Amino acid sequence: MFRIKDKQLHNPVRSAAAKISAMLLTGGFLLSLSGCAGDMVTYDEYNASVSAESNLNKVGSTFNTESYSGEPADYEDATDVYKSDDGLCVIEKKPSYFEIYLDYTGGDYYAVGCAYAETISKVDLEFAALLEPYLYENIKMAFPNLYGDYAPVGDRIEKLLAGMREEYRQEMEGFATTISEGRRGFTEDGLLSYEEALLIHIVPDCLRGTNCNAFSAWGDKTESGERIVSRTLEWTLGSENQMCLGQAVTHFKMPEGKNSYTTFSVMGMLDVLTGINDDGVFAGILDVSSEEDYVCDGKKCYTYELRYALENMNDARSIGEYMIAESKNFTYSHNIIITDKKDCLVAEDCVQDFAVDDAADETATDDAGETSGEESKGDADDTSGEGSNGVLADASKDSSSESDADDENRRFVGKSVLRDEDTPLTDGLTWDNPDSLCVVNSFVTEGNRDFCTINGGNYVRFVKYNAWAGEKEKLSLSDVKDIVTRETEDKASRFQKIHSENVFQTIIYDYGTGELDVTFTGTEGVVNHPKFVRINIEQ
Repeated sequence: MFRIKDKQLHNPVRSAAAKISAMLLTGGFLLSLSGCAGDMVTYDEYNASVSAESNLNKVGSTFNTESYSGEPADYEDATDVYKSDDGLCVIEKKPSYFEIYLDYTGGDYYAVGCAYAETISKVDLEFAALLEPYLYENIKMAFPNLYGDYAPVGDRIEKLLAGMREEYRQEMEGFATTISEGRRGFTEDGLLSYEEALLIHIVPDCLRGTNCNAFSAWGDKTESGERIVSRTLEWTLGSENQMCLGQAVTHFKMPEGKNSYTTFSVMGMLDVLTGINDDGVFAGILDVSSEEDYVCDGKKCYTYELRYALENMNDARSIGEYMIAESKNFTYSHNIIITDKKDCLVAEDCVQDFAVDDAADETATDDAGETSGEESKGDADDTSGEGSNGVLADASKDSSSESDADDENRRFVGKSVLRDEDTPLTDGLTWDNPDSLCVVNSFVTEGNRDFCTINGGNYVRFVKYNAWAGEKEKLSLSDVKDIVTRETEDKASRFQKIHSENVFQTIIYDYGTGELDVTFTGTEGVVNHPKFVRINIEQ
């Protein structure tokens, strides 16, 4: 099908949409539901008939007006404690989540993996019933036509494990061997097999993640002058919200020479979705709606490379530069928000600069506004290894290994950039709040692949953050909480939300006080004005 090239109509539409969206969000543009009786004079003295006054009444709002100002976060006490026989794992059951302690000073990675699985088996929780449906829901989304043949899934697991760092691979194998009790293969039977237990740890790299968002403010934008960072994890809650039963905070106590750190995800998962190390480096992953070819042969898991970085690096910039340098070795493109006291960075990790189509038409675009041919050549010529602001980059050859293909058959996928608040944004996006930035499920750097302005969900959330962050000159911790939970749980809203029905956790860290607060969605689903729980991250 022939379609108009994106850029021919792109800029005027986006510019108008941005103005309208901003006015809608800030209340500067009001649409009256009542008309005025009689005639109304318009241009050239044309008289248009206007309907009589409407009887429509406001029945609700998608905005929550309750504030966190003056409302402290809760502390939760353990109701049960479970320990492995060797003491390498301790799990505390709390009302909203499980607090897990893994001790790598007393045993190697394999032993800790075994101890973790052993302790989970003691917990009053049907762990397999929790995780197995989640795995198969994700498998069926990634592979809709398997028809019971799970060989492609097994192939991905095998290849990703081959590229895994040895210590993490041993840890996963210890966990899987212990939890599976000799079961093998893929069968939806309410039990976990060895292969299924391995898959638990690599879903974002093997099958793909879901939507997320993040925001940070600092300097003149915060009351304290210190950084505040927020990260909302939107995850598959499960068909019956069963994943919420496994909410977990996991503390990794590491031997001398490595950083200890804390992660926030689901019990049993050992990769990093969101984490903070004892140097105060905070990091959270966000999937990006890119269209690269999936390649796992010879690749690494970015969630484990991020874990490695948190274990071994002491500042945000070092971690960001490391993830950018490794980006072509990953399977799926993504963003990572990375902060410390000094920096707030976003690693726009693109796994493939170009993809090669068997046949391409220079006048066509795909449904996401993807262009080919001459329109991509401007980006193809940039092989300097720098982003538009010089903060970048590994612009190595794409993983398709088709560098000799005709230009018209090469489509631009994106490039890897380490952006900060000063990085120029893609055409059609405006950020009006110095000393702050936001992240959605798209690259937004100028010259990078744009899945923000052409995607309503990404664009609306970006505009909302820009508008709501600008409502106050300076933000407090409670102000940030109010922003990220402002929307109600009403599913009838026609616009994509920051606080959506898929929110699994919202994690907020205040560098000024060292306080870290988390909302944990329960089995009732996302609620209005969720409770924040204070987490002690000191080890």
